[in-house]
Amino acid sequence: MLKHLARWRLGSQLLKGSATPVRQASKSSSDGSSLTGSEESQNKFVNPFSQPAPVIGNDHIPETKEDRDKRLKVLQLEADIAHQEGRRVPAFEFFQDHHWEHVLTLPTKSARIKYFAFLWQIEMKKQSEQRKKAQRAEDTERRIAEMRKEREENTHIIYGLGHTSMFLRIYDTTINHWQNNRLTRAMQFAPKMVLDCSYDEHMNNREASYAAKQLMLCFAENRLNDEPFDLHYCNAQMDSRCMQSLQRYIPTMHNPEFPINVHPQCFTELFPKKNLVYLTPHCREDLVTYNPDDIYVVGAMVDTMNNEPLSLAKAKRLGLRMARLPLDRYLQWGSGSGKSLTLNQMINIMLDLKKTGDWNAALKHVPRRKVIENEFQHRREKDPWSTGTRARKLNMRIDHLLDFEEDRRQTTSFATPQKVRQRREGMEFQLDTWATGKQKKKQRQN
Repeated sequence: MLKHLARWRLGSQLLKGSATPVRQASKSSSDGSSLTGSEESQNKFVNPFSQPAPVIGNDHIPETKEDRDKRLKVLQLEADIAHQEGRRVPAFEFFQDHHWEHVLTLPTKSARIKYFAFLWQIEMKKQSEQRKKAQRAEDTERRIAEMRKEREENTHIIYGLGHTSMFLRIYDTTINHWQNNRLTRAMQFAPKMVLDCSYDEHMNNREASYAAKQLMLCFAENRLNDEPFDLHYCNAQMDSRCMQSLQRYIPTMHNPEFPINVHPQCFTELFPKKNLVYLTPHCREDLVTYNPDDIYVVGAMVDTMNNEPLSLAKAKRLGLRMARLPLDRYLQWGSGSGKSLTLNQMINIMLDLKKTGDWNAALKHVPRRKVIENEFQHRREKDPWSTGTRARKLNMRIDHLLDFEEDRRQTTSFATPQKVRQRREGMEFQLDTWATGKQKKKQRQN
């Protein structure tokens, strides 16, 4: 308990020291009331961890490096204490530098709690994977021990997987080298394609991380294809948020033997302008056929919040040709579904278009939830009985209509005709006994 109390006092002192510039700016705005407010704030105890981080705007003094380091220590102390109290906060060793940089940008404590809970879930998943991996290793060792014991007891030759075989085992590293070699050949002979990574300033932190993940998937999908593109990541600034996230996804991207092209220059400096075609959804001209002599450029941007035609403006500013995918010509979009595609979907569409030249085959990579052209067929494949339900409800029998030609008023189209109900005695309507229950009592007595 004393240890926690000492940490709380240390945190309050550090927070007071880091918040001095903001207090000085607030004092200049209020003359007489600031004196009384400062006296009350000195006497009143304030939890340092419940206060939001000081907002540095145009009206305030910019935060210095010393104040930033003090505030970082306070936030680290907050996370450490919350973890020791058993809250949904990861251990202090789990945090990395980019985690703390994001924590410093969060304005309120509730935002920090949500981010700590998100990191805690990631830590729990990693621990679960480590436990499963350790369990698999133990099972493998036990199985290998049993196989060795069986081989010692049996002196005959055993054929099969893991035993005497005429086939060589192909390891994952062999497949990895083979795919990298295929990319190396693509750098020499395959058509080129450019991913423009100059939109980092138009994205927030979440969109930048999504863009980095999609760039990683672009590289993976292109490497798995039989005829890959020669991908070029242009306008790539390594200190940007997107490129830093991409380095975490592909740690070996800076190795000289790794088959990836990352350029800090613009693509207009690397390739002739007459061969460049910028693919943007905001232009009016559709891409009819694939031309292997052209170099297609795709803007590496995730615009979940910002829907401005930035790629169109950049293509016009650079004087490049523009084109868009003919989505409306070959697909029927569902109501409420956006026409935006991810970067890896664009790469898959261009790969299939280069291979087949058929837009119907290439646009199969568009998510089926966004189109409605095969809705009936998809429902039929999913549940063959659901499509016939409506037809069975509308099924009508007409054989009994022919049997009762004399009295058609009694016949119905869904069932055989019923006899007319006979009138019963004592069923006359009486207003004085209606809804009073007296009629039921008389019937019971009788």
